[in-house]
Amino acid sequence: MSTPSIRLAVVDDHILFRKGLRALISGFPGMEVLFEAGDGQELLERLDQGTIPDVILMDLQMPVLDGLQTVRLLRAQYPQVRSIIISMHDEPELIDSLRAEGAHGYLLKNASPEEVLGAIQHVIDTRPGSGASKPILTASF
Repeated sequence: MSTPSIRLAVVDDHILFRKGLRALISGFPGMEVLFEAGDGQELLERLDQGTIPDVILMDLQMPVLDGLQTVRLLRAQYPQVRSIIISMHDEPELIDSLRAEGAHGYLLKNASPEEVLGAIQHVIDTRPGSGASKPILTASF
């Protein structure tokens, strides 16, 4: 009997980074990347079509609809979806504003594969009803 998969989406405007992150995640046991998107607008269009991941790994700075704007929309339209922002910026004020807007985690783009895996698992483990208390931030809130 197989364990249930954690379904993910990868959203970044840099194709090479997006493909690399997809390849990394696909190597984690029990995880499946459902789709990729180049910006928040493309992500929301995919969600509106009914493809709903458990976790979205999303770049902060993207054209059309950036990570912060997308997190706000996700919180309102798809509150069950967990979001992890990935960025090269590590200013505490930025991280606090992302948390306030509804992001569930934060990773720096130079995170190790173990940190990526840990952040994904953490946002899944801290879903409402999971029994875990509050999210943290390291790498994840």
